[in-house]
Amino acid sequence: MSRYYPMKKKAWFLFLLFLVIVAGLVASVTFYLYENLYLEGESGYLEEQILTLQDLYDSGDMEIFEERLNWTIESTPMEAIVSSDPMMLGAAIPLADPEDELVINQIERNRLLNGEVITIMRDHGALNERILGKVAPVMESGYLDAVIILYRPVAEIQTAFYQILPFVVIIGSLFVLLLFIVMKRVQKEFISPITELEHVSKELSKGRFDTPIDIHVENELSDLAVSFKQLADALAQEEEKKRAFIQNISHELRTPLSYIQGYSELLENHCKEQAISTEYATIIHKEAHRMNRLVNQLIDLTKLEKANEDEIEFSPLVLSEIIEDAVRNTALKRQEKQQTIELHLDEELIVNGTEDRLLQIFINLLDNATCYTEPKSHIFVQASKREKSAVVEVRDNGQGISQEQLPFLTERFFRVEKSRSRAEGGVGIGLSIVKQIVDLHHGQLTFDSVEGEGTTVTIELPLYNEM
Repeated sequence: MSRYYPMKKKAWFLFLLFLVIVAGLVASVTFYLYENLYLEGESGYLEEQILTLQDLYDSGDMEIFEERLNWTIESTPMEAIVSSDPMMLGAAIPLADPEDELVINQIERNRLLNGEVITIMRDHGALNERILGKVAPVMESGYLDAVIILYRPVAEIQTAFYQILPFVVIIGSLFVLLLFIVMKRVQKEFISPITELEHVSKELSKGRFDTPIDIHVENELSDLAVSFKQLADALAQEEEKKRAFIQNISHELRTPLSYIQGYSELLENHCKEQAISTEYATIIHKEAHRMNRLVNQLIDLTKLEKANEDEIEFSPLVLSEIIEDAVRNTALKRQEKQQTIELHLDEELIVNGTEDRLLQIFINLLDNATCYTEPKSHIFVQASKREKSAVVEVRDNGQGISQEQLPFLTERFFRVEKSRSRAEGGVGIGLSIVKQIVDLHHGQLTFDSVEGEGTTVTIELPLYNEM
């Protein structure tokens, strides 16, 4: 069971909640407009008219007063009552006939006696609707002489709302449509891509690195999709390397094990001559040594891939001395192939590093130069200063390497020629180790080669006093 609601459901829930809030706001605004604009406007208009009539009545020109009163009744939805009946004024004032309900209570009558214009709003039984009115007193010698009542029916809130309902529906529909379009856009631009990335991540976790990423937007999520694709490609490459590694290591270990098993059986069951026994024992020893070297290289490579510079003790080292040690350690192989070597070393070059690891670099490079160069050939080694770096070049005049294969030289188990016998070289781990060591020393490893002319390996290491 999911611990949370999916983003898509949350988005639509917020959409519906927003619609409810908007509907509430529309109702509230309608009520506010009714109370504060419609009723106030009508009340103000009534007061303006009744004050005019009150002034005309006070002036004593009843003919002009009657004309104005009739005009007001005929030209507006207002009704008017003018009463000077002492009985009515002494008790209460009905709107129309004596049997109708009284609309002026005692408190309002007292305000009239004080000369105030009062506002009345209440339901009128005879009219069967709500009325809004103004009552103006006419005072004579401090006494209430007459009253002028001006009133009109006013629409209820429902009626007012029904009047503006078409406009509310149109505007609300447009707003909902706009909000729906925005919501669909948000779903397309953000929610759907996130859901797709979640699906892809689950597929990647299952090892399905070829899962397509179906995202067609142009925003940050499209960049994230590209990163996901690059991650999937990198994982797929690593998975392929892992398979190749298992195949290669199985093959590399199977061959010496087959030799050891086969020749040991011959020694045990069939071999009686000392010379043959010695030959078989030599083969067994050689293959066991090769298998041991392979295992040591794998362990070494694994350590280097996980290592960081904090775990390695660096110290100032004279680079020429390390190269000379590597030359001495590899001299026997060159002598067997009658190869010569030429050294041009700057003895003032000092680098910050580990002696064993740097020695491992140059032994590996010199071994490769010897293995892949013809007998009686020449190897050239130069160490010089270039700006703030020490640059070491190891050049041979061997078979050379194609430009297409140069970028793969430091990959594990990569061989330039698959058909080369293992007697001519290692298993394809040496340059991977060299690359890891150079990286740990903040250096650079580059290759330059021309087929049929030879290969140059260049290592650039920071100088000690420049670090």
